[in-house]
Amino acid sequence: MIEQILAVCGGISIIGGAGAVVYKIIYPAVHFSHRVDQLEEHSEKDYQRLRCLEEMQKQQSKCLAAMLNHQITGNGIENMKKIRDELLESIIEK
Repeated sequence: MIEQILAVCGGISIIGGAGAVVYKIIYPAVHFSHRVDQLEEHSEKDYQRLRCLEEMQKQQSKCLAAMLNHQITGNGIENMKKIRDELLESIIEK
């Protein structure tokens, strides 16, 4: 009778140990996969934001160039109006 109880306890220990090993192998892989998905999502958001900032910087550079040209020559008002409209449209979209 005692041998059977010890055999059952030994079987439970072996199954528990095997379960712990499997858990220690599978959990990090699943956790790692989840973290990679989060990082990819953040990376995509960061990329989109950088593209928006780059576009805004281009618009500001065009505006600055038009203002500088106007200061130098005293004309180019139509070009400044066009750039102003583009800049306002860009600000409103974002």
